[in-house]
Amino acid sequence: MPPNLQKFLPFILIIFFLLFVVPSVLHHGSKSKGTSLSTQTLNTVNLVDKAEKSYRAAHKGYTPNIADLLVVDRALGPLLGSGILVSLNTSSNSQTYFAQVASTVISYTRGRTGDKLITHTCLVLKSGNGVSCTPPAAKTTTTGTTTTTTTTSSTTSTAQ
Repeated sequence: MPPNLQKFLPFILIIFFLLFVVPSVLHHGSKSKGTSLSTQTLNTVNLVDKAEKSYRAAHKGYTPNIADLLVVDRALGPLLGSGILVSLNTSSNSQTYFAQVASTVISYTRGRTGDKLITHTCLVLKSGNGVSCTPPAAKTTTTGTTTTTTTTSSTTSTAQ
């Protein structure tokens, strides 16, 4: 081996290590990322719902602005910075809201009219270990003498 090449051999080995070994190790550790992103997305949809209810109690109506919700619950900020998208819409009288919360692995929608949950859906965009739409528990309501039981599926639930 020529003496010049021997001087550069350690640098060549370091470059080889950085190009091939490090990425494979980092890629192997990213398998749990889907689970945590799925959990963060679910936490975000729950925080948005909670913040919208708090905003409605204070202002007599829902808000279509995520900035208003950040004032109500500052925990939303870091979640939004981690790649979770939130889209809000309210009715013209601000008594109904619809939220779509999505990440690269899962998407949720939730809507309310007044205090009543009118829609809650879940769609798995990229399946993986720990990424799933868990169904809410069966809900039983009693009105007068009529009892209504609503059972939801694992991907879509609608309460009327």
